Amino acid sequence: MNRIKELREKNNLTLRGLGKEINMSSSRISQYETGKREPKLETWNKLAEYFNVPTSYLMGLSDDVNGWKEWAENTGYSVKQIKDEIQRLIKTKRLDSSADIQYQINQAVKSLDSSSYSTTQGVQHELVFQLTNLIAKVNGAFTEPPESKGEGIEKMIYYAPPKVRDDMDPDAYKQIIDALTEARNKIGTIPINTKYLS
Repeated sequence: MNRIKELREKNNLTLRGLGKEINMSSSRISQYETGKREPKLETWNKLAEYFNVPTSYLMGLSDDVNGWKEWAENTGYSVKQIKDEIQRLIKTKRLDSSADIQYQINQAVKSLDSSSYSTTQGVQHELVFQLTNLIAKVNGAFTEPPESKGEGIEKMIYYAPPKVRDDMDPDAYKQIIDALTEARNKIGTIPINTKYLS
């Protein structure tokens, strides 16, 4: 059985009902289900996202409805690492065990990447990232865009140092940048006990 039809029926949707949900004609969906027409990759992805399954599963290229293997191949983490991280996040009450499995996997991968607030290292990395962005915003607010000099490659290589805008306090600018830079550097070099590294 075609997986589009299988998932549509499993979700108790008529052709018309699915068409309304994804903004597509019921006749086109019917053609996909009967194999009279092949969806474009963009359409496969849209349908997979709607049914919350991997595109490879929907296309019949994989029997893994949750996409464990696909997540592992695309992230570099083993299925066991991802599952263990999900359990750790649930155990520490950072993730709801009743949440959608794709959401759980996504959160586990973010945590393993240290790009979430669920680990000490993740908090440290995120703070350094946010402070770096804040420094860039302060520079944008206080300084004029740099003027390039020269022609050709020289123009691309040489830039004059940034100049503080006439209507901004250069001493305040220096103190703010120094404080943010110091905080970023200090936070980024705080040693983390290996016991708390995931």
